[in-house]
Amino acid sequence: MTPAPRKHILVRSGALAAAVAASVSGGAYAAVESTGNESLPLPSPTGGDIAQAAEAPAPEPDSTSAIGGEVPEAEGAATSAENVVVEDVTDAHGSTEEETDQLPKGEKKVKTAGVDGVTRTVSRVVTAADGTELSREVVSTVTVTAKVDEVVLVGTKEEASQAAPTAGAASGKAGGAASAPPAASGTDAASAQATARSMMGAYGWGDSEFSCLVSLWNRESGWNYQAQNASSGAYGIPQALPGSKMASAGSDWQTNPATQINWGLGYIQGRYGSPCAAWSHSERTGWY
Repeated sequence: MTPAPRKHILVRSGALAAAVAASVSGGAYAAVESTGNESLPLPSPTGGDIAQAAEAPAPEPDSTSAIGGEVPEAEGAATSAENVVVEDVTDAHGSTEEETDQLPKGEKKVKTAGVDGVTRTVSRVVTAADGTELSREVVSTVTVTAKVDEVVLVGTKEEASQAAPTAGAASGKAGGAASAPPAASGTDAASAQATARSMMGAYGWGDSEFSCLVSLWNRESGWNYQAQNASSGAYGIPQALPGSKMASAGSDWQTNPATQINWGLGYIQGRYGSPCAAWSHSERTGWY
């Protein structure tokens, strides 16, 4: 029968090591042989067991010795490492547009803010000693942040009846048709247009510019000298903002179409150079 393999048991501390150290000259450690199922012999008061241990042949020094010498890597020892890898992947949000008649045409407003999505994957990765990945097993995948696409509202509402709130205010004039009672006799649209036509020669403007002026002030006020924009407060045929600016052309600016037209022609010349230039701007923006 083949004898059971021996195990070298190193006794470094405890009562047994202390007893061996005291009984064996110069012994800091005691090597005790065991077949694996035997229990370690306890030292007797007379030192009998100690003597037996001392007389036992010491194991030949080799690379497997527990004292003095490196222990080589056991055959079949692990040459790979297992790690847990956590990876976050970002999914950029998109953007869509949604038309609405609640906003002026061309105006945009963010309805829903966009949020990038983030997905986290936890994997078990086995790598070789040289760092080469041998295997990868996904342990879990979770959504850290849900992706939300941005939604932008785009206005479709025609604003011909509204004055431009900021640009008009900056210039002292806002466009936009205004509602008002019909002009009194002698101050109707046809009379106002005739007055304007008679004044345009002083600015060097002919019939082509007059047609642009007619279109411009048709949009602004319908040539009604009492027209007032309920939203912005712009007043009169040229829709001056505020209307009191027309006082520079005459104190009767509230009731006299000629005073309003005189101020309006001066405003157009100073800001745009001509009625057609002002009309072109109004076509692009809805105000002048």
